[in-house]
Amino acid sequence: MIKQRFVGFVVLVAIAVIFWPIVFVTRDNADDFELPVFEMPPKPVIEVSERRQPVLNKVDQAVLPKEPERQQPIAQPIDIVSPAPYAVLVDADEEPEHQSSALERAEFDDQGLPVSWNLQIATFSDIGRAEEISQLLRDKGHKAYVSPAILDDQRLFRVMIGPKLQKQRLIDIQPAIDDYFSVESIIVRFTPI
Repeated sequence: MIKQRFVGFVVLVAIAVIFWPIVFVTRDNADDFELPVFEMPPKPVIEVSERRQPVLNKVDQAVLPKEPERQQPIAQPIDIVSPAPYAVLVDADEEPEHQSSALERAEFDDQGLPVSWNLQIATFSDIGRAEEISQLLRDKGHKAYVSPAILDDQRLFRVMIGPKLQKQRLIDIQPAIDDYFSVESIIVRFTPI
């Protein structure tokens, strides 16, 4: 029984030690925590610098690659195309008849761009007729298109096949195209419009 009284006394002392400061000790005001009051900072002063024009042409023009010169339109009879009744329009051939891989490697110009070629078949003053011939060629599998050109202040339309990196492919089909349309087509270097 003495043991129980002793344990009870220790428990009461522990409770007194824990709760005495909470109940009987007054708090010191210095320990109170207050949130700081934030004020709006003053409006910043923005200084605007004067506007200057950018400096142009910083690059030396001599080191830039030169723009390729546009070829002058090659004269060709206008609106002279008549399919020959005895000739057959050749289908586009994926493999040229005379190809040597050593001889037919791609050529490159001064700017490092590949040189390609077109077969200029005919020149028309009417875009409708040019589109008709171009469509006839596309139906046979040729990559034909109409290219506008201005010659002597007159707007003309050229029917072209190409562009092809291997000139030999155009040389192979040129005689058959010439026979079919009764024209003298010419092979010209491709220049983007």
